Amino acid sequence: MFDSKAIFSGLCLLCATVLNAQDCHIALRGHVTEADTKEPLAYASVFVREIGKGAVTDENGWFAIPDLCEKTPYTVAISHVECAHFTQVVQLTENTEMEFRLTHDAILNEVVIHEKAVAPPPTQAENVVEKADLEAAKGLNLGETLKKIPGVTLLNSGATIAKPVIQGLHSNRIAIVTDGVTLQSQQWGSDHAPEIDPFTADKITVVKGAAGVRYGTGAMAGAVVLEPAALREQEGTGGWLALGGFSNGRGGVASGAADWHLPGRSLTFRLQGTAKRSGNLRAPDYWLGNTGASELNFSAMADWKKHRWWHTLSFTRFSQKIGILRAAHTGSVSDLEAAIASNVPRNNPDYFSYEIGRPRQQVQHNVLKYRSEFRISDVWKLSGQYSFQYNQRGEYDRGRKSITESDKPQVTFQLWSNTLDAALEHLPIRHWQGGIGVQAIQQLNYVSKGGFIPDFISWGGSVWAMERWRRYPVPWEFEAGVRFDYRWYHATTTGNGNNDLDQRLSFGNVSGTTGVMYHFSKDFSAKLNTGYAWRPPHVNELFAKGVHHAAGTYEEGNPDLTSEKAWNTNFTFDWKTSFASAVVTFYRNQVQDFIYLNQPRDSIVLTVRGPFPAYFYQQDDAVLQGLDASVSVNIFPKWALETRASLLRGYRLAHRDNGESSTYRDWLPLMPTDRYQYGLRWTVRGTRTTGDETFIRVLATTVLRQTRIPDEGLTKAAPATFTTLGLDAAHTFSVGKNRLEVGLNVQNLTNVRYREYLDLFRFFADAPGVNVGLRAKWSFGS
Repeated sequence: MFDSKAIFSGLCLLCATVLNAQDCHIALRGHVTEADTKEPLAYASVFVREIGKGAVTDENGWFAIPDLCEKTPYTVAISHVECAHFTQVVQLTENTEMEFRLTHDAILNEVVIHEKAVAPPPTQAENVVEKADLEAAKGLNLGETLKKIPGVTLLNSGATIAKPVIQGLHSNRIAIVTDGVTLQSQQWGSDHAPEIDPFTADKITVVKGAAGVRYGTGAMAGAVVLEPAALREQEGTGGWLALGGFSNGRGGVASGAADWHLPGRSLTFRLQGTAKRSGNLRAPDYWLGNTGASELNFSAMADWKKHRWWHTLSFTRFSQKIGILRAAHTGSVSDLEAAIASNVPRNNPDYFSYEIGRPRQQVQHNVLKYRSEFRISDVWKLSGQYSFQYNQRGEYDRGRKSITESDKPQVTFQLWSNTLDAALEHLPIRHWQGGIGVQAIQQLNYVSKGGFIPDFISWGGSVWAMERWRRYPVPWEFEAGVRFDYRWYHATTTGNGNNDLDQRLSFGNVSGTTGVMYHFSKDFSAKLNTGYAWRPPHVNELFAKGVHHAAGTYEEGNPDLTSEKAWNTNFTFDWKTSFASAVVTFYRNQVQDFIYLNQPRDSIVLTVRGPFPAYFYQQDDAVLQGLDASVSVNIFPKWALETRASLLRGYRLAHRDNGESSTYRDWLPLMPTDRYQYGLRWTVRGTRTTGDETFIRVLATTVLRQTRIPDEGLTKAAPATFTTLGLDAAHTFSVGKNRLEVGLNVQNLTNVRYREYLDLFRFFADAPGVNVGLRAKWSFGS
């Protein structure tokens, strides 16, 4: 349950501070007709390019797009399979109703739809990363890009590895979806960060709560959805080049992309690449030895449209080398206990270096995707997609037995994944929009000798259906979906330190979701979503046994684990006016047979590689509940106050060991602490002709001490409350037909010493100190 002090302080912060630098509550209602006959055009795709929002006309040719800004030019693009492509620039000062007339082309040999209408907003809670935050965090990792969103925190393994946590859950319970492909990697590891280059994303959406119907069993807690920028529509060449530098680690990053649209053809190409390098990071009082990192990433995409067909082929390669804090690996039990008791890292190389030695990770991830769509009619669309992924992860321990093997990893994980999707979808039919689909997946996982999880082969299949009802201007919207998933595993291991294993397992279950949204007015809406989701235990949770090198822990699985089953409910209020805005989400996630790593008090296992904190997989019923809030208010023209808050309570219903059948409540380990963000933002927008924009924001983050910890666990489990300051600034201006953006980002502005409860290396070292980042992005091509 929530304690009164936390609730009171949270409400005080939310009520005292609150952003919306412009009047952005105007709605455009349009009617699309055929120019000659004046007949309404149903199921036309409408897209507003500047904001990436869209709609589909109903049976009578009407559409509506809300939340447009006053006196801002927008390009409205409209496509219909029987008409020529249409664009018009509009600039609104109030709610407006407009007529759009498309020319029917009777000799149209090729119909090319350049824009995709964005689906209606789901009834599930979700947040989109602000454009300014997305640009400011490029050059950092995906986790840093997401951490300003309420309800999203980071699970760190030192200063170099971070993965997103959504409302207390992470890893196998969150789907990472990039360009329509769900990432298939070794995401089970707490120290295995997503293999994602943020420079490839033009939009990132965080979906909160059970999203199994939309994204499969890996989305029991939600999803992070990354969408690339649309390929170039006009003939010619365009692209961008970005450069950045960071003071902490003396790092640099360069990234660029170029698009080509071939003259006279519906064929477009894109090439993109990123290179990144940094050295040892620095805490306020000392260097963090062996925390350098390097990346080299590449992607290519081709898009071809002809008549009713649309084909896309893409390939991405992510390559990363990450150093792991050397002080986190010790040589004896007494050394480990001394390191935990010390306020500074022991045996730490306290100097700067670009060298990435042992321990470290080296990761490569490759994705090949082909997608094809066929528009059967104005209403129906058939699509198919095949993706192949290969993930290779090498983990290098600190010591080696032989100098001749110094370049070889202690353990290598390799995962091959093949996924095939097919879907039949339809635009609104009597106000219902949705579809049905199937998915098949096959995986082969190989672990070298010395690995602590077994090899396995996995097969899976899914079938799903989802429908949504929406009738403008009726204030109600409804959504419902159902999905069945089946998974089969064959796990084997021989001669790697475990007992030989040869076991076949299968799991199957149904997921479902229902939701409703009600619009009280154009400024205020509420939505309620409830869903049932499940997740089979992963092979590592069942059979792991040994040292997890990169995490610096000893982990042991439990072969008796069963599937997790969760009921998730979230209730969201959304209020937006020209003066203020607020989004508040209450949620409750009740999980049956919740799987987690438990750490008995002062549990240390001595292995041939030294002593390590020991964690054991176990299962109990659990409840995670809380609230996420974001409130903002304009205090003066161009000036706004903003605040965000995240509160979570997670506990398990544990069984007593005294022979009785009773249960008791105990706090779950590694649950995010209460945190608040509050700041001031100044924004100036230029004229319509220049399109210039300048903003400066100072944002403070306060993280409270975690007092809700299990009865068992290692000491130093709950670091003290801390507050950090951040500064973001950017200026965008036009240079002829091109655009240049320059930006400044400062993390931990006051160089505060702190340790984060969700940092697995909090026992050994402080978090990094002040980091000043400078960036510039040149966008070219008209």
